Amino acid sequence: MQSKRRRVGIVGLGGVAEPHLEAYSELDCVELVGVAEPRAQRRSEVAQRFGVPPFETCPEMLGTVRPEIVCVLTPASTHREITEQCAAAGAHVLCEKPMAHTLEDAFAMEKACARHGIQFCYGSSYRHLPALKEARRLIEAGEIGSVRLLVEEVITGDGASAYRPLPPTHYPVGGPGGGGYGMVDHGIHMLDILPWLCASSIASVFGRGDRSGENARPEFGILALDGGPLGMLIYDGSTWPLELPSEGLFSEAREWIDQRGWVGSRGCWDAHPANIRVYGSRGSLRIYHYANRLFRSQGNKIQEHRLPPGTTPTHFGAQLKHFCEELDAGKPPSSGARNGIRTLAALFAIYASEKTGSWQSVNASAPR
Repeated sequence: MQSKRRRVGIVGLGGVAEPHLEAYSELDCVELVGVAEPRAQRRSEVAQRFGVPPFETCPEMLGTVRPEIVCVLTPASTHREITEQCAAAGAHVLCEKPMAHTLEDAFAMEKACARHGIQFCYGSSYRHLPALKEARRLIEAGEIGSVRLLVEEVITGDGASAYRPLPPTHYPVGGPGGGGYGMVDHGIHMLDILPWLCASSIASVFGRGDRSGENARPEFGILALDGGPLGMLIYDGSTWPLELPSEGLFSEAREWIDQRGWVGSRGCWDAHPANIRVYGSRGSLRIYHYANRLFRSQGNKIQEHRLPPGTTPTHFGAQLKHFCEELDAGKPPSSGARNGIRTLAALFAIYASEKTGSWQSVNASAPR
């Protein structure tokens, strides 16, 4: 069924905005009607490039062009205010990760959307990468047996002297923060994706994460999932990777490099491809989610699964298209506010575990 053409506005024109806009421009179900950004030069440049009206603020855009969906790409500290503005104006919201800076803000966002009868889609864009979608299908079909362990390790950078954390505009000094491939800005994806892959949820966690304004450290999270699987996240963006040339592969997608964004061209050799490993009782998967490659191991046999096109950053478009289809069908988003709250609760529990020195239960229940 062809989706109706929906009027879409964008709030926030940081580095991630252009890949979003490029992907949205290819969608038949979307009409871009405006972009909002306080920096005059930036909003003028982007508006001219994509042929959309520029606005200084979200309320100005809401009142003038009346978008049906607003994609919120601003720093997390602004998400509550913008979401409440959109909800009051009757605009559905697609909000980038993390959902908010605090669980209090996240619960308030959920309430505002429910009060005004609009839908909130949490930006779990990784769910729309073909390699991850196929991996989930294989797991659901029992192709690797019961899942035992899920692992993501990202060791990257050019040493401690070259490390640049994300600025306080993203993550305020003293609070959870760090670099673009750390626990907060990247690990938040995995706190959603690892339980999603095996249709589970995170029961408890143990680990540690960087804080804004403090020295970078290796970060880790151990996730106890309901039903028995264990997840492990390991990050360090202030050292050097040590993969050997033979451990790379040809990537069907452009490469994401911290502080530089999407670089290079499709179909090139990637020496350090991001990947997730899933180990089951009857086989294992290695998922190159950005490179759009997927391998399955069973004993001495390794098989590559052919995947449809849909490499980064077109997954941003796939996510918005899916949201439009859910709206057309009158269904709530498959990745809604509850999902954003659960991942945020897991993130904060990792930080709490370092303070207590013990495992922390993940509680995503709204306060009474």
